Amino acid sequence: MNVEMVYADSDTPLRAVLLGSMTRAWYEATDDERRERILPRFAQVMSEWSEIAAKVLATVDDDLLMVGEPRSTGTTFYVIVEVANFADVSRMIQCVRTSVDGVRLDTYTRWEARIGRPFFLLEPK
Repeated sequence: MNVEMVYADSDTPLRAVLLGSMTRAWYEATDDERRERILPRFAQVMSEWSEIAAKVLATVDDDLLMVGEPRSTGTTFYVIVEVANFADVSRMIQCVRTSVDGVRLDTYTRWEARIGRPFFLLEPK
């Protein structure tokens, strides 16, 4: 079998993996705070990401075998999106920092992003 390496070009779509976890502040919040303030802002940020045109391709929440703050990986949930450019990912992260109704989601969640492209051996053009 002959396989050639495929290099990215200007037509290659960008993918971002956003790695997230809850912070100590989430675990210290009351059930009412979570239900009435934090989770509504979390849902709003997810909606804002969609408005930025981040197309969600997949999600994983690995809470099936873990509780509490993630110590071994530092991450609990993953969102894989396709985006038009690097700036969109930066805008997505900025949404987390933006205070709305007194709630900054970065108080309760931690996010980081990895940007790349589809893996050519599994997703040919």
